[in-house]
Amino acid sequence: MRQQFLLNTPDTFQTYIFESNRKLVPDAAFIAIHTPGGSLLVERAPMEIAGDGLLSYGLGQAENSVADLNYKAVIEYLKGSTTHYATLVYDVVRSRLGKVITDDDLTAELPQLRESNWSVRGTAESGSEGSITDAGLKRYGDGYFTGGSAYLPAREERREVTGFTAATGTVDVEPFSSPVLPGEGYILSRSFGREIQRAFEKLEERLTRLGKRPHLVLDPYDLREIHIFLSVAEACKGLAVESKGLWWDFWKEYESKADEALSEVTFKYDGTGDGLISGTEGSHKLYSLKAGRR
Repeated sequence: MRQQFLLNTPDTFQTYIFESNRKLVPDAAFIAIHTPGGSLLVERAPMEIAGDGLLSYGLGQAENSVADLNYKAVIEYLKGSTTHYATLVYDVVRSRLGKVITDDDLTAELPQLRESNWSVRGTAESGSEGSITDAGLKRYGDGYFTGGSAYLPAREERREVTGFTAATGTVDVEPFSSPVLPGEGYILSRSFGREIQRAFEKLEERLTRLGKRPHLVLDPYDLREIHIFLSVAEACKGLAVESKGLWWDFWKEYESKADEALSEVTFKYDGTGDGLISGTEGSHKLYSLKAGRR
């Protein structure tokens, strides 16, 4: 989904440039921003470039002072001796639809996910109170375990994973009671954060296809059950290795549950875009996905 920025709130516009299915790291990049009416809001300003190619530009309160859709950001980027351009669209809104579920909501809905193969067992080569290092983890991508948990069976201690660096196979954790020793066994459990995010994007896409703007849904708890169902479906899809099996069946079952719940949900929708709820806006309902009626 496109980026959204809150009205009168400083934030950062960010994007990657992709080429041949890989992130490109430009030599230089600039941004120009036009308002929905076509006026120039930001004139060719330099962007920051991270080591992995992430382009960033800070939007101040002044740039986000008018709530409207379809601001146009024109990115000019240089690679070698060639200049390229990319255009992205974003919105400035009064509110944003938020995520209000966690891993625990997924496993409470489908307990079988607790025993799935989302865990990695290994033996530390070295460590500290706040880290575990094992070269065997280098095959996973940066941040793969972030948000999950690290468990030391011999101590029965579990800590949250705060970061993961693939180049060294190092997992950063909330501090254990004492340093992790070479040869000490561990179990890393990955968070469902990626699946929750993908499900959230699918929820926004469903709302958009049904003619509703996600940022005008004022209470995310109205859509919480649907988000849980979609997230469980995403997790099961990741575990399905064949077209017939337990995880495949769960995937299809929870996709159907999400569609059914969406067709019946009642939620608070700010149809006028004024940031307030009045009249029928407090009990809005989508058209039925099955019958095509209210």
